[in-house]
Amino acid sequence: MSIHHTQKSVNSQPEAGVFLIYKKPGETLAVLVERFRFENNISKDTPVTYAGRLDPMAEGLVLLLTSEACKRKEEFLGLGKTYVFEVLFGVATDTFDMLGKIISSLDFLPTEEQISESLEKIKNTKSFSYPPFSSKPVDGLPLFVHAKAGTLPSELPLVDGEIKEINLKNLRTAYLPEAIKEKIEIIQKVEGDFRQKEIIEGWQKFLESKKNSRCMVATFEATVSSGVYIRTLSTMFDGPALAYSIERTKVGDLSL
Repeated sequence: MSIHHTQKSVNSQPEAGVFLIYKKPGETLAVLVERFRFENNISKDTPVTYAGRLDPMAEGLVLLLTSEACKRKEEFLGLGKTYVFEVLFGVATDTFDMLGKIISSLDFLPTEEQISESLEKIKNTKSFSYPPFSSKPVDGLPLFVHAKAGTLPSELPLVDGEIKEINLKNLRTAYLPEAIKEKIEIIQKVEGDFRQKEIIEGWQKFLESKKNSRCMVATFEATVSSGVYIRTLSTMFDGPALAYSIERTKVGDLSL
């Protein structure tokens, strides 16, 4: 198996194979593929696909396949994945991350003990809901289409999965306005129709009532089976919470 690591432009098109690419926060997969083509001088006629999705706000390892290697996509989709991610407590959105409309909030600064108690329950979970804004098809349409149209099913579809390992790495308090403004800057970079204008206005309005507030942010490292959304995992703690940041560090045994 040919595996290439590429971060910089090269002078010639690489041979067909598997490429380990670092996706930037705010970059969609479509933009990532175009960047990959440009940096590696790959023509539009050469097939390129990704083996596994990564949300626009997330960053980290994406496997890109070219030419004949595209036929091996299924080999990689079932691999487990490792993430380092942050959970912001006290606010929830309809996308389960910062790229969403606020649906609830609460002045909530959980203790390390409370988070650890929730973590023990989460570790044993074997069935996870798909986020409302995801590509899971229902009645022939992706969930995100239903979410925008207001036709989401009363119960979100579930996927079997396993949390192979999850650990709390850090717990910190942060100045809420600064934490939100940092993510607004990333939202502004996202290309495509992700309701950016409406979402940014919502966060800015939320900030008006939280000018001097602090928030709690917990950092976790987790290895999960294929199909487990870190966005969903981030909402499984007590109280409103969301995925503040997500970085994929490994796919199977592959890492940058």
